[in-house]
Amino acid sequence: MSRAFVKEDDGERGSLVSDIQHREAKIEWLRIQEKKLEMLLNDPKSKKIKPQTLERWIKETREDIKKTRTELGYKD
Repeated sequence: MSRAFVKEDDGERGSLVSDIQHREAKIEWLRIQEKKLEMLLNDPKSKKIKPQTLERWIKETREDIKKTRTELGYKD
């Protein structure tokens, strides 16, 4: 009887660990995207990118940052 509870607890613990790892990965992804946006906006090398491409990348990166912040429960 107690063995059934141990297995259930192990499953819950595994789920919790998975949730934490997923959140940490999302936080790291957000950091990367924020750094990418900073570079796209301010790095002199980004001026060598075609304007349409640069605008698209900036737009997509901003959208991804907003989406990720929402998923993480951050308030803007």
